[in-house]
Amino acid sequence: MFNCPLAVGDWQSLLNLCVYIHPRISYALPIGVSQGMNYEQKSRGALSDCASAADPGKELSAVREADRAKDRVLQLLGRITSQHTVDDICRAAVEGVRELMNFERAGLFLWDDTVNTFRGTFGTDMDLKTTDERHFLIEILPGSPEERLIGGSVIERGCKLGAPEARPGEEAVKADLVGLRLEGRLYGLLSVDNRLSRRPISDRELEHLMLVSQVLGNALEISKARLALARSEERFRQVSENSGEWIWELGRDGKYTYCSRVVSQILGYKPEAIVGTSFLDRVVEEDGLPMKAKLSAVFSDKAPLAGVIHRQVHKDGFQVVLETTGIPIVDSAGKVIGCRGAHRDVTRERELEMQLRHSQKIEAVGRLAGGIAHDFNNLLTAILGCGGLLLEELPEGDPVRSDIEKIMTAGERAAGLTKQLLAFSRRQVLKVARQNVNNIVLDMEKLMQRTLGEDIELITRLDPSLPEIETDADQLEQVILHLAINAREAMADPQVGMEMPELRARMEEYRVKLEERPKQLFIETSTVLLDESFCAKHVGVKPGRHIRISIRDTGIGMPKEVREHLFEPYFTTKEVGRGSGLGLSTVYGIVKQMGGSILVESELGEGSSFRIFLPVSTEPLPPRADAAKDRRDVRGKETILIVEDEEVVRSLTVRMLQTLGYRTMQAAHGHEALDVCRTFKEPIDLVLTDMIMPHMNGKQFIEQLWKTRQDFKVLFVSGYSSSDTVDGKVIGEDTPLIQKPFTREALGRKIREMLDTK
Repeated sequence: MFNCPLAVGDWQSLLNLCVYIHPRISYALPIGVSQGMNYEQKSRGALSDCASAADPGKELSAVREADRAKDRVLQLLGRITSQHTVDDICRAAVEGVRELMNFERAGLFLWDDTVNTFRGTFGTDMDLKTTDERHFLIEILPGSPEERLIGGSVIERGCKLGAPEARPGEEAVKADLVGLRLEGRLYGLLSVDNRLSRRPISDRELEHLMLVSQVLGNALEISKARLALARSEERFRQVSENSGEWIWELGRDGKYTYCSRVVSQILGYKPEAIVGTSFLDRVVEEDGLPMKAKLSAVFSDKAPLAGVIHRQVHKDGFQVVLETTGIPIVDSAGKVIGCRGAHRDVTRERELEMQLRHSQKIEAVGRLAGGIAHDFNNLLTAILGCGGLLLEELPEGDPVRSDIEKIMTAGERAAGLTKQLLAFSRRQVLKVARQNVNNIVLDMEKLMQRTLGEDIELITRLDPSLPEIETDADQLEQVILHLAINAREAMADPQVGMEMPELRARMEEYRVKLEERPKQLFIETSTVLLDESFCAKHVGVKPGRHIRISIRDTGIGMPKEVREHLFEPYFTTKEVGRGSGLGLSTVYGIVKQMGGSILVESELGEGSSFRIFLPVSTEPLPPRADAAKDRRDVRGKETILIVEDEEVVRSLTVRMLQTLGYRTMQAAHGHEALDVCRTFKEPIDLVLTDMIMPHMNGKQFIEQLWKTRQDFKVLFVSGYSSSDTVDGKVIGEDTPLIQKPFTREALGRKIREMLDTK
């Protein structure tokens, strides 16, 4: 009665009957098990179960066998799920299928997207040993079992899967295939066969195998996800550890939940010392409230942190400037549960920015100072020139002479101030010659010792192999002397003249320490080679070979707010009346005009160190004559043309030269002077022209005049220096120049020098 095929309703009734009789056998029938099996196959399995039910002994044996099969399947599933890597899972599946489910051979194939087919993992060879079969690719042909499995089939029976040919006289054995499906996608193939024994494989075994395939697919997917997560974490770790930025995560409470190892480079702490602490724990007090407000905005408004600058305290106590970026971490409900971001150490960048701004400020102030000095020199020329002429005209004993002498003294003091301003603005005249810095220091040693006093020890450490450099010895002496005087005051009473109450209070902490320390001033010379990396850290420093002059004291030192303004003119911490505030600004200007640079290192309680770097040049300089020592007669009878836009200076110069016996002509600017020269047909011995004039400067005027006549010599006048530029061109050391303010004698000597030179 069971030989005929059953209809769907009949099959369902029979299946229900089997379950009623043996409910324990239903566990192994997964939903959709009918896919890939025809009704005839299903009915045959169900009838077999029912037949076993007619005999109690057979029924008991079937139940026990079902239990054993269930246990074997569970063991296999446990073996598979206990593995972690894909290889271990595949090997455990292949070996477990053979050992626990009594298949003689098994093979596992996974879909490979790179070759768009199934690739072997592990399988059983003819000697029933597990082998690596990653080299085995399945060729998917139209209508093949593999293609049917891809199309949706679950089980394919009797498939030839690249098995070796049968031995002579033997029937070829084919494998059964079970598809590994995950979320409707064919993940792989599991093949089994009994090649040696030729034992048929039952539908129940394949049904068990289908259950294994489902768990196997999930285990493989989990393993791959775990591997991808591990790789992602490793990439994140490598990026976070090598980026140079401190990568971090915060919880909802604002405490660090993750911290990359870069924090040890930035703050000196190990990551484990940071995790669990609050973001705000190491933020400096002044930045605490603003930073707290920005973090609150992250959690309340989901506002990102974008380039937020704040300071944190290093493990050693100093401050580190950080640039912070971050984004909120949001859960599936849209609630902010944390923040993820990075801290970048911008301390050095900020220092360089400050150096650059300070350098730019100094440059701007220098231009202003130079302009003021130029205009002031015009006034001083008139004051000193007229004063000198009056003194010559007044007889001895005249009561007015005393007043004029006071005017002259004040004018000379004013001229000294303008020289300092020109030194700061790098517009003074330098008398450059090849010098040995050691000799300059040794010549000054006695003077400096008297300046320092008996309670300060002067220690010199001079490099005997020091090369010569091109410098102005007098100006370099001024630099060293100014720095020595500054050091003396730093080693005296540090409170004297302090205008800043807050600074005075802080220095009190170091007073005792200063008194216990020996008072010493060190002057050292050496040759150094400055590379690009050093220059990149110090604005204005140029690479190359330099002479280094180090002037270091054991004084009170300077706080940051003093160092930042140290070279600015008229900045001083002394009380009113103690210094002009131009000393260190003059030092800065002289060093810069020499083509060098000066760096300062100082902390309160640690003394101060000034390092001067002067470039070493191999090009020789021609010898220069000192006109000031020339005692020749300053009088003459030659014809001189005076070109000056300042009427007071022009008329005074004319009067000075006339009193010396010279024949004079005058013009207010270059165009007028050209007209004078065209109408004046007699020889002109010397043209005395101002360098800076409206409409046409001195050099332009001379170039135009040379086109019509060449019977004259030229002497330029300027309130600036020979290092000034006109139309982008340097005036130059070789340009005949007299600097304002000048006296009649100085002017007369310079004119005679020009006229008497062939």
